[in-house]
Amino acid sequence: MTEVQVIFEEAIENGWFGEMVTVVRRDGEIFDFVLPGESVRPWEVVSVEKLADVIGELK
Repeated sequence: MTEVQVIFEEAIENGWFGEMVTVVRRDGEIFDFVLPGESVRPWEVVSVEKLADVIGELK
């Protein structure tokens, strides 16, 4: 299990996501997530995606 998978599993267990999640991608791969009100760096690629799709991609 990758570090990203562990981070997402913890966030899901803590109830931080609804049906959608804001993710940060690096080189096209999911790198991190962004919580509401959290800032992102100008060069980060951010998108809002369905949580089910993100979970599927991480497996």
